[in-house]
Amino acid sequence: KFWLVNTNKLVRFYEGADGLKTGFTDNAKYCMAVTAKRDNMRLIAVVLGEESGKVRNSETMELLDYGFNLYKVDLVKSKTDKVGTLKLDKSTKENVDVFPQRDITILGKKSDVSLNYDIEIKINNNTLPLKKGDVVGKIIIKNGNKIVKEEKAIINEDIEKMGFLQTLGKTLKDIITGEIF
Repeated sequence: KFWLVNTNKLVRFYEGADGLKTGFTDNAKYCMAVTAKRDNMRLIAVVLGEESGKVRNSETMELLDYGFNLYKVDLVKSKTDKVGTLKLDKSTKENVDVFPQRDITILGKKSDVSLNYDIEIKINNNTLPLKKGDVVGKIIIKNGNKIVKEEKAIINEDIEKMGFLQTLGKTLKDIITGEIF
């Protein structure tokens, strides 16, 4: 059996701490780099040149406390949230839902009131066929006129181009129902 010993005491005693590195050299003194995560926000604290391990730990906890107490991460749109619809001609499906490639989050101060963000979608790829996960454009997040974030827009399903017979059938149907004329 092997036992792992972690000299980073914050991993055991600081809520959300999950790692990184402690160290000591004669030139750099006591040093530490720590990562911690709370409420979808990850912080990294780096402390260098402390005279003791106790001071190093205390200074690192102060840095992390400062970050967690003053800042927050707002989830604007989840990657599973539909943000729009892409209309396609000559495809096996007329409309396909558009999603963010990953969660859209914005870092802000906890003291800030919740901001209302406007979402704009710019499509620049509707060339068929399209496959699940293909990037079809970008999602622009604005606060007023200011762009605060951009994320890739994707589709979550395969879309094929209509074949000749499917196109002919759709055209005939549109003529019969009067949608063409």
